[in-house]
Amino acid sequence: MDEEVQPIELESGVYKNHYTIVVQSILTQIITIGIVTMVGLFSGNGVEFRSTWLMVMFVIGAISVFMTIRIWMKTTYTFGPTEITVVRDTLFKNKVSIQYSRLASVNVKKTLVNHIFGTTMLLFNVNSSVNSASAEATLTLPDAEANRLREMVSARIFQREMVVEDEKNEETLVKITNADVILHGFFGQPTTSSLIGLASLTYSIVTMFIGEGVSIVGLLIFAVSSIIPWIRTILRYYNYRIYRVGDTITVESGLINKYRSSFNIKKVNSVRIREPLLARLLGKSLLEAEVVGLADTEGLPLLCPLKGKDIVDDLAGKLVPEFVFESGHHTQPKQSFIPTISNRALWSLAFIITGGVLFLYICANYPLDSWNDLDRYVIIVVETILVVIIPLLFMIHGYLAHNNREFEMGEETFMLITGGYDRQKEYIRYDKTQIVRVSSDIIQRRFGVGRCSVSLMSSKGATAINSGIFPIDELERVGTEVMDRIRDGRYDYRKYQ
Repeated sequence: MDEEVQPIELESGVYKNHYTIVVQSILTQIITIGIVTMVGLFSGNGVEFRSTWLMVMFVIGAISVFMTIRIWMKTTYTFGPTEITVVRDTLFKNKVSIQYSRLASVNVKKTLVNHIFGTTMLLFNVNSSVNSASAEATLTLPDAEANRLREMVSARIFQREMVVEDEKNEETLVKITNADVILHGFFGQPTTSSLIGLASLTYSIVTMFIGEGVSIVGLLIFAVSSIIPWIRTILRYYNYRIYRVGDTITVESGLINKYRSSFNIKKVNSVRIREPLLARLLGKSLLEAEVVGLADTEGLPLLCPLKGKDIVDDLAGKLVPEFVFESGHHTQPKQSFIPTISNRALWSLAFIITGGVLFLYICANYPLDSWNDLDRYVIIVVETILVVIIPLLFMIHGYLAHNNREFEMGEETFMLITGGYDRQKEYIRYDKTQIVRVSSDIIQRRFGVGRCSVSLMSSKGATAINSGIFPIDELERVGTEVMDRIRDGRYDYRKYQ
């Protein structure tokens, strides 16, 4: 580990957003108001109405532009010795102070507009579940000025000097090709999203072949559930690289918009190795981390896009050795099988009954001789899905879940493996665990087993992670360990500030 150096002094200074922020906002407003104006003119009748409409929209536009310029002029960012102060003095005066010690990171984002005008957007993320998916403050500056400011603020956050130009020369810990990113965009999605997308595409194709035309609704669902997330993910993680210097991990990526996120290992609450079903079939997995205050609209920090399982496991050992440990593969015991399957069996029965009742209702109200080919096709498909496919998927999921789930305790973290079709391995810090709740339902109690729910702060707010079904006394050891660490002093909140 690199020797820690004293952070450079942070010069006090007052900053304002670059003028391009105002230009972007005004252009967006003009386009929006223009569209609304045209819709009103075409939908309204009479010269008087149109004149009034034009006047109203002009006034709204003028007020909007005036307020945008005023907000830009009256919003300042002051970087003092210990905190950032954001002052907005428009209609009402609002002052926000952000302590450097509370910042999780200073993220960097460069959009196409930033590239054109030579600017950089800085995002200041607080280590808190409040507004966890968005930055508490953003500031756009010319590239050189933004890099200098980021270096100085990062020095206060990470307690070491960080130079942007030096970071560019750091070697990535894992080789991620753009082909890997493309595969990650498609196969890294949860199985539920993939199934919805494929089902919608199949429906659209079938309706086209039976002469009903292409289903626009089916194509839209396919685009929203599969194509758009795929394209967005590829654009987000293209040119991916990750490295660690001391206790600071940095992730860089982006094709059009460039992103750079840095965070300290002490800010990480848990590490997750996720294996969606399609990825598992290819022998691949991906690595994620829960870093409070670091999520964005794209989701939590991705430490490794879809890659071979051995490569991901090796990277986890190098990148976050504080979390991972050798597993003894403690899977669910035999007495957990019936409690695991029974829940799925009840759901399967509910769908079978629903399918039977629906078929009887259709037969009672619509005679068989009145059905055309499309009616028969739709009824057969719906009944097959309700009575056969969904119950079968539930039972297979129960079988896979019983075999997949694992639970194990290490010195600093504990591990939960969950999932049926999609499998995920989660390493959670004892010191970041807020609530441990062990419960047992009627069936589980008969076999002396139960489930554990672990609550902690995640990248997108508070979350709960549920374990598999294990003996109750084993699961209760997690809560005991958390409390013991508090009592004997192994837990020290100052380590994570």
